[in-house]
Amino acid sequence: MNFPRYLFCFIFLSLLTACDARDKSNPNSILIEIKGEVQPDSIKMVSFNNSEEIVEKKGPPYEFKFNTPINDAYNVVLFKNGSAYTKKIVLDGEYLKMKTELKAETLRIDTLIGSKVYNKSLVFYARLDSLNKSGTSDFDLNEFLLSSIKKNLNHPFSFDISDDYIERNKNYKSRLMRLKALLDEQPDDLKAHALSVHRTLDDLVKTEYIKLSDFKFYDRDGNVAQVNLSHQGDYLIDFWFVQCPPCVKDHKKIGKHLDLFEANNVELIGVSIDTESDKWLHYLNTNQYNWQNFRELGGDNDLVEAMNVWEFPTYLLVTNDGEIKTKFYSFEDLENYFTNL
Repeated sequence: MNFPRYLFCFIFLSLLTACDARDKSNPNSILIEIKGEVQPDSIKMVSFNNSEEIVEKKGPPYEFKFNTPINDAYNVVLFKNGSAYTKKIVLDGEYLKMKTELKAETLRIDTLIGSKVYNKSLVFYARLDSLNKSGTSDFDLNEFLLSSIKKNLNHPFSFDISDDYIERNKNYKSRLMRLKALLDEQPDDLKAHALSVHRTLDDLVKTEYIKLSDFKFYDRDGNVAQVNLSHQGDYLIDFWFVQCPPCVKDHKKIGKHLDLFEANNVELIGVSIDTESDKWLHYLNTNQYNWQNFRELGGDNDLVEAMNVWEFPTYLLVTNDGEIKTKFYSFEDLENYFTNL
């Protein structure tokens, strides 16, 4: 007898309708359900790309309808007792349904139905966490990140992954150029997105030059001198000062690893901003730091000013014709650079 089967189908369809009883005239909608005992005073959502902010919803049903297709990164903001709890989330799809919970002053996404890119993001972060914990090589991690960016190239989620790649490879111009070549394929509207990394990437890979012969310094004897550019390899310029603890810490490591520079045909040049020559000389002589060291004159034409150096130590790796190959901000960074060449 077929009656029970038809009855079952009717009941099933009725339950589906009851679970999502909302106006289906706008597919660009998100229905949020708050689980648990803690209920918010209100909720709002903000689209990163269009800054499309929906008026706060004061009570259930929390349904948000956007004027543009759902294909962006969004902030979900829950307000409770004067505090705001925010969760950034990447979304796409239509008629989305989200279950969230406010627990231990943390906004947690429990379930999200209807968004492929959200599910991709969960898989990506789980895989990245696994690779990090397993000690995966830089090469394999970079390949994973680039592959993930390519799979999400037409969604702002690609910029979240790119941020991770840039942070890992900020001192490796050739690696950043691979990312740039990939992101250059994005459409112009996505390149102009609020989360876009294009400008940051352009700054990191652009070719910069300095003409060291244009700058003068005090040498160890107190004479005004220029850097001798007779070396046929590269130069590592170390910006530092005596009362800089990270600089002092790095110098101890540099003193023990001078062979690193010799092996890579790099000449080390210290450029100090110290104004007291006695303390500067005492520091160098006491520690027997015998590589080339100079002290800024303290005028408008100082190298530290020309290169806009404000963080110490800062290291510039420069070719003998003045091209700035890369920058470092710690001995560990430059050691990793030469180790991974």
